Amino acid sequence: MKKLFVALIVAVAVSGCATIRMPDGTTQRYVMYQVGVVVRVVNNCAPLLDVERVGGVMVKGLPYGEAASVPLVSAPFGGNNRRMPLMVRGYTDKNEYLGSATREFYVNPYEGSREDVWEVNRLTLPGGRGGCQ
Repeated sequence: MKKLFVALIVAVAVSGCATIRMPDGTTQRYVMYQVGVVVRVVNNCAPLLDVERVGGVMVKGLPYGEAASVPLVSAPFGGNNRRMPLMVRGYTDKNEYLGSATREFYVNPYEGSREDVWEVNRLTLPGGRGGCQ
């Protein structure tokens, strides 16, 4: 039992953590069991923004001008440059679809966990149409 506990503590220490400084001056910490990226998504485009990953919606209805921190944890044994996509979908106040945007974030297990900022300034629809409202 002691060996399992020690192995767990070592795994958490090796994987690292990320600290995000919030606009009000407070800090928020994320402990990651694998290396990853904590993305601060800033909505500079749509009245409402949904932030999604493959597993589903992570932030629903992020208002214009506000931001949210989203932890992206990489898959174990995913190689040296691990990719983690993140998608946003914009909506009007009346829930009309405005468009979407996708961005991939990369992490290297030798560099450890880190943080990044994504300012969403443009949304697109199929065929190149779309935009912000």
